[in-house]
Amino acid sequence: MLQSNIMAGISAVKPGRITRAPYARHELKSTISWCDESPAAMKRRVAELLLVAEFGAVVGSLLDPREVCEAASSWLSETLGWQLLSVCCHDYSSGAIGRGRDGRGRCLSKKRLNGATSPVFVDPAQKGLSDAADVYAIPFPDGSGTLSLSRQSIAECQYSDEFVNGIGENFARSLAAARECDRLKNLSMRDHLTGLYNRRVFEAMLEVEARKRTTKPFSLLLIDLDDFKRVNDTFGHGAGDQVLVAIAKMLRLSFRKSDVVSRYGGEEFAVLLPDTSQECARVVAERFRQNVASLSLPLNSEKIMPTVSVGIASVTLRLGIEVADVIEEADRVLYQAKVSGKNRVCSSLLGEHA
Repeated sequence: MLQSNIMAGISAVKPGRITRAPYARHELKSTISWCDESPAAMKRRVAELLLVAEFGAVVGSLLDPREVCEAASSWLSETLGWQLLSVCCHDYSSGAIGRGRDGRGRCLSKKRLNGATSPVFVDPAQKGLSDAADVYAIPFPDGSGTLSLSRQSIAECQYSDEFVNGIGENFARSLAAARECDRLKNLSMRDHLTGLYNRRVFEAMLEVEARKRTTKPFSLLLIDLDDFKRVNDTFGHGAGDQVLVAIAKMLRLSFRKSDVVSRYGGEEFAVLLPDTSQECARVVAERFRQNVASLSLPLNSEKIMPTVSVGIASVTLRLGIEVADVIEEADRVLYQAKVSGKNRVCSSLLGEHA
């Protein structure tokens, strides 16, 4: 309907009925080109513009990079019959494309693509991809990445180069906006020094875990650096920051991807262990404590040898359990570890008789 209305409007315009400010040179050239086209060619160009606008509306409303890619893939497949193989962002992967929708890896030469301003054909036989169709690569206008399509899926396409580039430009713009939104969102969720989740995000995730309808246990670890004030007073806050970063790195290496690790505040860290009993939590916490105790952090001519105390609150029955109670219990046994000599693990069990 929209396309027919536009075409009807074009047909209804009579010479001399429109006044406009003088054209810029590039606009005049484009306008002359349009005037030289046949009505059929003009209709086709309008149809292409409408498709580009529709594509832009589909991907431009999304704020998650993955959703932008998935929406683009679906639209290109359903509307144009094109197969999106993969998306490459050079600042993320140095030219490597990653996995496409078919699940196979793709890789395009960054040297081949850098500086390209128009679609590039890549022969898969040269890249060890002889089992795949040729790749049709559309570079982003700013050179930040590439949209890669199956050449076979667009082999019989009669769309103009302007249309293909318009698709690429809309996708690149939408993906860049989504990535920036994702970056800002991630910054708001993370501690700026360690890169771990901040306390607000951690407590929200803990609340979600506590409300799950399951009989599986979960455990909360509160971890505190022993005598951290002495490190700051003796070596300065810069040295203290180095210790915090080192502990954060050790935390990432010591826990599962399914665990939630955060900087809880100051020299205190918190870890949520889903589906983890008190016994298992103690084993994991003890291993982490020993790993930290083995650290020797060089600082000029000195060495800092940090230790941590750990308090564990494990929940078996979730009914009636409040997150505040879990945190309070973990904090209580952490204090117990501190007054018992530090550099040790203490634990408690909640919900047994709830």
